[in-house]
Amino acid sequence: MGLIKLAAGAIGSASGAFNTTAGAAWTDYFESGDMSGGVIMKRGTKITGPNSRNKGDANIISSGSGIDVQANQCMIIVENGAIVDFCAEPGRYRYDASSSPSMFSGDNKGLKALAQQFASSFAAGGGRTNTQRVFYINMGEIQGFKWGSGNITFDHWETDWNTGRPCWHISTTLMGNGTYSIQVTDPAQFFAVIGAAKAGADGNGLITRQDIEPQIKTEAIAAIRQGVARLSSQRIGYSDIAAHEFDLTNEVNKVLDEQWAERGISVFRIAIAMIDADDKSKKQITNYQETKGYTDPSMLGAYMGMGQTQAMQAAGANSAGAMTGFAALNMMGGGNMGSNISQLMQQGQQAQPVNSYAQPSQAAGSWTCSCGSVNTGKFCPNCGSPKPEAPAGAFCPNCGQKLDAANMPKFCPNCGNKLG
Repeated sequence: MGLIKLAAGAIGSASGAFNTTAGAAWTDYFESGDMSGGVIMKRGTKITGPNSRNKGDANIISSGSGIDVQANQCMIIVENGAIVDFCAEPGRYRYDASSSPSMFSGDNKGLKALAQQFASSFAAGGGRTNTQRVFYINMGEIQGFKWGSGNITFDHWETDWNTGRPCWHISTTLMGNGTYSIQVTDPAQFFAVIGAAKAGADGNGLITRQDIEPQIKTEAIAAIRQGVARLSSQRIGYSDIAAHEFDLTNEVNKVLDEQWAERGISVFRIAIAMIDADDKSKKQITNYQETKGYTDPSMLGAYMGMGQTQAMQAAGANSAGAMTGFAALNMMGGGNMGSNISQLMQQGQQAQPVNSYAQPSQAAGSWTCSCGSVNTGKFCPNCGSPKPEAPAGAFCPNCGQKLDAANMPKFCPNCGNKLG
């Protein structure tokens, strides 16, 4: 019960339609038919030729029948519910009941392993069995599976503007959606776990994406929730999840691939279209950010100044007259607001870090030579000029500060330079 690969065109047209001209050379002919639209597995279509010896028995494959295998397909021959031969190499084949299984695995590792198991299990020759059926498994990538996460709890962290460290967090609710793809990568395992039940139940073995999508989607969402929860432990904001999208999708792919490998399916290419916080969470975060901003005296002063400006504009446009509006403003303490704002702005300026690029002040006791060198000794080491004496007009030779000649100090009160 083996397959013999034939030259192209030996069976019929590329579409698989039975060639009646060449039909005399064949008994029956099997093809997959249309496997688009998310078809994952189906029973092969049997076209009976004029020389068929079992026209009334759909569960027998006549020796000498032709079998067509298209690209990205795996054809399996099943006897009494068990795989006895398979082919994952595109081409046309003749079925020979008197030979041992051929098992054309192509590049599929799962089928190669299965072929090694079969090698010692079959002898040449094969007699009639109860049921013989041909099934086709789609091994191409099936795209367009969609997922929607529903509500995901995420611990959102805010970063301190000065230190760059996480400083505050709040539990938020996120929602996301996207797509993913699947592919049957181990046809033998797929048939054993999922396909056999369909093949034995109604005989047509039809399995579509709708049959497995609910289960995959449930597990995909669970994996995405798990991945988002792990990102939460890194103390990042929800808006930073996009920067970690590659890590998140890789982790989800890995989790799903391990789960579905046992079913012969790879779930991969998880794509995230959107992950965002709900309106309530966004409002809470915005309120915190605004409140945090007003802990800076300059920011609070600017906010109060903006409010005072708006109040003055409203007072000037008062329907009862501008004087009435400004009188009401003064009654509410608006007259003192300007001094309060000034104090806040000064506090903010004092809280600002010192500019690390500011020029350092000249050290006490030093003097600047005419050549530009700053020195502390009696002579300039750059040009040899002596340190200048205090001028008769009683000025500091270092900074030029005017001094009281009658009460000459020992040190300059402005720069601390030693005098005399």
